[in-house]
Amino acid sequence: MTKPNGFASLRLYITIVLTVLFIASGYPQTNNQPYSIHAIGDITDNIINRTSGMASTGLAYRNNRFIITNNPASLSAMDNQFFAGEIGVNGQYIDYSGNGVSVTNHQSSDITFKRFTLGTKIFRHWGSAVGIVPFSEENYEYSGSDQIGGSAAVIPTYNQGYGGINKVFWANGYEFLNHFSIGLTTSYLFGSINNKNILLGQAASIYLSSNSNTFYDNLYLDYGIQYYGSINKHWDFTIGAVYANQTNLRAETNTNVINLDSSVLRSKTTIGTYTIPTSYGFGFSLTRNKKYTLVGDYKFQNWSSLRSTTGDFFYENSQRASIGLEISNKKVAYNTLYETSFFQAGFYYNKTYLIVNGTPINDIGGSIGLGFNSKRSVLSLLVVLQYGIKGTTQNNLLRENYGNLSFIFSMRDFWYTHGRKFD
Repeated sequence: MTKPNGFASLRLYITIVLTVLFIASGYPQTNNQPYSIHAIGDITDNIINRTSGMASTGLAYRNNRFIITNNPASLSAMDNQFFAGEIGVNGQYIDYSGNGVSVTNHQSSDITFKRFTLGTKIFRHWGSAVGIVPFSEENYEYSGSDQIGGSAAVIPTYNQGYGGINKVFWANGYEFLNHFSIGLTTSYLFGSINNKNILLGQAASIYLSSNSNTFYDNLYLDYGIQYYGSINKHWDFTIGAVYANQTNLRAETNTNVINLDSSVLRSKTTIGTYTIPTSYGFGFSLTRNKKYTLVGDYKFQNWSSLRSTTGDFFYENSQRASIGLEISNKKVAYNTLYETSFFQAGFYYNKTYLIVNGTPINDIGGSIGLGFNSKRSVLSLLVVLQYGIKGTTQNNLLRENYGNLSFIFSMRDFWYTHGRKFD
């Protein structure tokens, strides 16, 4: 049977992308993430790709079929004369607990498009990928009260924030000096965050509203390195590291204060910066008989070098440790070792960069994944289930018990086609 060439497969893949985008955009995105109220929101740690089932552990993970961007140095492992594409969709469910949480309205859920990536080998030792993923997300909504002019009187308030920062990237990995690979990811970060604070008068009519919209953008660079080899005929290993410089995002904020009759009392535009601090990470992987792989990562980001301007929270250094296991099922077809399916499991502990009301906000959880590679088509599928707990109910804070169900659709086929190919 004649197979489609690379361009026909690419058209098929783009059709799948548009279908998934249509489905995701038609589903209500209503998740309330209370801790995203601070700074630029929740910075994404859950990387939606082949490593997702291993708690996104992949600084030293290499794969010839899938696009691994945890460390750009991994891209040199991609097969020659193939192109690959991946899309990721994530559905999330959150259950909230703590003071102030309604007993009748303490759950939320949504589904979002998380990843679109294309990659190929440009030359024999040079792998490259382009794509778009979320960098941070903000989405919160709550009611409260504020004092009036420092008096004992209070007035009801409504607060809302939504938006986030996107990451468009070009990642490259180049192998030289025998089993040694370096990588660079050049990204453009951009996006806007909208914050609204409303003071409510009698009969819940709007008394005063402050609306702020901040647009962020700048280039962002991160670097990677890997060294891989064999210990003996049964064991293979890889060690890897990543590093990113401190980066200042340009921030332009437009603020409007609106009266009850919708007239604008004050309008102001301010120009500033938001600093993303230096970060680095290390990882390892051990593989036995090309079947069993153990991976581990540690990541650090120097948030304590920054100062917050809000009295109820401040920054601390963030640290994330994770470990994962993969079992790959392979068989020989046409004198080639071919992977048919794989199982993954992982665990993570994330000490976030926030201390709220004197209490660190930590995130802990685990994941499992099951993947399938089709022999008769260009498509693969990975399904990942993740469960975690973020925050605490101590000191009048909130705890999020969340579950994620992720689908990663992958395809790959020959990019350079010479003549017809047959099964």
